[in-house]
This record gives sequence, structure tokens and C-alpha cells, in this order.
Amino acid sequence: MPANEYEQVRLKNLEDNRRILAEIGLINPYKSLPKVSFKKGIRGNKRKAEDSTSSRPVKKHVELDPENSGSLRGSRRRSARVKGKEVQTETELKEEVDQWINENDAPAKVAPNRPNFYGAVPGVEVGTVWATRMECCRDGIHRPTVAGIHAGQDGSFSIALSGGYEDNIDLGDCFTYTGEGGRDLKGTANKPKNLRTAPQSKDQTLTRGNLALSRNVETGNPVRVIRGYKLQQFSQFAPEDGYRYDGLYTVEKYWSTTGQSGFLVWKFALRRCTDQPPPPWTFEGDGQSLTEEIKSDSGFDSDETASQISSSQSSSQSDATTTQDEIQKKKKSEKPEAPDKEETENKIAEETLECKSDQTEKLNEIEAA
Repeated sequence: MPANEYEQVRLKNLEDNRRILAEIGLINPYKSLPKVSFKKGIRGNKRKAEDSTSSRPVKKHVELDPENSGSLRGSRRRSARVKGKEVQTETELKEEVDQWINENDAPAKVAPNRPNFYGAVPGVEVGTVWATRMECCRDGIHRPTVAGIHAGQDGSFSIALSGGYEDNIDLGDCFTYTGEGGRDLKGTANKPKNLRTAPQSKDQTLTRGNLALSRNVETGNPVRVIRGYKLQQFSQFAPEDGYRYDGLYTVEKYWSTTGQSGFLVWKFALRRCTDQPPPPWTFEGDGQSLTEEIKSDSGFDSDETASQISSSQSSSQSDATTTQDEIQKKKKSEKPEAPDKEETENKIAEETLECKSDQTEKLNEIEAA
């Protein structure tokens, strides 16, 4: 897509996103937000956002002793049968390995066959931060370690905002989200494992994760939302590093449009639920979150915006009334005034006497002749 056409599509989508967020949102999407400050993360091992190679924990350096090696515990392993000792059973060996894992702070395994469910995860607070997606998966907030949408039969369970698109808008309490698909995930000879970083090469379809996310509009099931550090280039609400749980959101609307690559994409508008703990950010100046109930039919919850709209409407009505009065006065001034009744009668009487006088004079002239 040419650069100028690309920019036109981006600006059009941004305008559409603002308009839709104005309809469902809690704040004015046309007004710049104040600076955002964040509460301290509840917990989590952070990694630097600029270090994309540190996704895996650094392996511990172990000094090997050639004279005494071969065991998990660092001691030379000898056959128990040679030493005349009783051989360990499989259970005892497993317990020894588990003990070594716990002592070396290895990550816990994900519980198998966990049931999926909508809503908050008990014991995980809003604002919790994880260093990796795997840790987030283990705690059950967003279980896919790569995919951005965790799909279910009655809607999506959770989504991850990591990376993003230039034509999305994030206002914290509400945002737009671009669906999945339309990318060739097999890669190329130069990039055989591009995962979801490949450019879009075909239209997105309303299937799989996109279909699940659209069903949240019908069912009303909330979606758990995490924001990742890769979102920083598109949003001021991204965490400095790691992945942060920002609470529950409802999917208010979905629609299709032409994406920046020229192919069809599916868009979703989400809004933060109010009946939950506040978000992990505040807006500098008042120290309060902008999460509130909608206060006007305009779609904005700003008292200033509402007063401006009311003042504008009152001013328009006042101007209209003044204009109407001026028009009526002008019409009256242009219309000739109706003559007085008594004056009219006197004028008619005078004209009648003059007429009679003329007739009498003519009769006298005739008789004289």
C-alpha cells in the first residue's frame, strides 16, 4: 500500500475509533488525557522492556568438579548396589528431584485440565505484574502463551494487549482492539519462525478468536485484560516491563473495516467494568481514576464537557429566540399601519357631501339654461 494511502486509512480508522469510543466510552476521546501515573506493582519478576532476549530466566553458572560430578546434588554418583546400599525406588527418586527443583526456585508446573471460566481469578489482584506470559498462564489470568485471544464457547475468556496497531486507541478505561488472523504464520526461508509478527497477507475472518470475542457482546461475559510492555509504542497505559493484569472489560461493539495493510480486519471496542477494584493507574492532577458512570447522553463523563454542551445548546436557543423576535419586529415595521375607524368614516362623509354638492350645481345649471 502506498504511503499516502496507508496514512489515509490510518487516519480514517482513528477517526472511526474515536467516534465509537465516544458512543460507549467514559471520557472524551477527542480530548488529550492528562499524564498517567501507576501504582506500584503488586508482585512479579520484572524484565527490561528493551531486552527482548531475556524472556527466559538466566541459567545459573555451576562450577563442575571433575573429581566429584554426575549427581543433581553435586556429589559423585556411585552405584548403590556396589556400595551395598538399598536401591531407591522410583517414588523416592521423584521426591528427590522435586525437592531439588523447589530448592533451586524452578518455575512451578501448570496444573493439567484446569477448568476455564469467565470473570476474575480468585487470589489474583488487579495490578498484578508477571515477568513472562508463562507466569501469567500459570496463575490463570491469560492462559495462551502466544495467542492474544483465549476463546471459549460463550465468548473470550481473556485478551492480551502486547504490541498493537497504529490505528488502535487506548484510553485506559476503554480501548479498541484489532482481531487475529490474516497472517502467514509458517514464515519464510529468512524468517521461518515469525510467529505472529508476519505482515497481514489476507482478510481476517469472523472465526476462532474473533468469533469468540464477538459473542461477548451477546452474552455479556466479561473479558480479563492484560497489557504487555511491548504496547509502550502505542499506549501510555502499557507497563514499564512485564505483563500486568488490568481487570475486567466488556466488549461493547465489533465491526469490520479495511486495515492498514489493505485487507479486511475485525475491530472490537471494550470498556472497563465499574464493579471491581480501581485500575492500577491514576491521572495526575486529581489523583483519581476516570472510571465513572456515564453522566450524559453525549457519551462523555467529563463535567466540563457536559457543561460546555449545555451552554452551547442554551446559547443556540437564546440566539434563535432573539433572531425570531427581530424578524417579527421587521415584519411589523414593513407592514402599513391600519387607518383609524373614526378618521375613515369622516373621510367618507366628506367625499359624499362633495359629490352631492357637485350634483346640485349641475342641476342648477340645467334649470338656468
